Amino acid sequence: MRNHYCWLLTLGIFLAGACKKKSEPGPTGDFQPMTSGSSWTYAVTGTSSGSFTVTATDRDTSVNSRTFRVFTNTAGPNEYYNKTGSDYTRFSRLAELNNQSVELLYLKDNLNKGQSWVEVKSANVPITGLGTVPVTARFTFTVTEKGISRTVNGTAFTDVLQITAVPEFSAVVSSVPVTIPSTSNLQYFYARRVGLINSLTALEIPLASISSNTETRLTAYTIK
Repeated sequence: MRNHYCWLLTLGIFLAGACKKKSEPGPTGDFQPMTSGSSWTYAVTGTSSGSFTVTATDRDTSVNSRTFRVFTNTAGPNEYYNKTGSDYTRFSRLAELNNQSVELLYLKDNLNKGQSWVEVKSANVPITGLGTVPVTARFTFTVTEKGISRTVNGTAFTDVLQITAVPEFSAVVSSVPVTIPSTSNLQYFYARRVGLINSLTALEIPLASISSNTETRLTAYTIK
């Protein structure tokens, strides 16, 4: 979570401890529980480090005509999540777009391994040599693995989805399309009835002064 992913860079972290689950799990097929009082604590290491806890509240709010559940975050502003059928959408700050808040379809749990979807978002971003310009980010999300097992912080999780995100950045300057060079390795792991358990996020956008290589690990959680 953590603005999910440390793309999701503005969140701090570092919490050791074994993952443990309390209470009953959410409904089958749910890769992002939203029941009030559910909480997740994460540790981040790499170019940034620290710890933070995300907690589902009992409040909903409307964003762009969509109803989102409000989540608090101990390391930053609230985050907002919606699950409609097999689609999971988040409204939160995105580091790749100058930490501006955007609505992003970040997970689809009904796709098979190898299937993809694309999200296109825009925001004003400072770019070296260009000033602050409207930048378009085109994210291609792919189901890299499905139904796998993954051990995080000593806890073995089963029925895990692995999602790979590949961003491409561009801008239009004086009516001329300009590609903004970047390199990335963005991997996210979601466990059924738990949510995000692990992410590996390396992102370099030199012209936007973005350089990050972090790992986010779930260290404790309670699903109500």
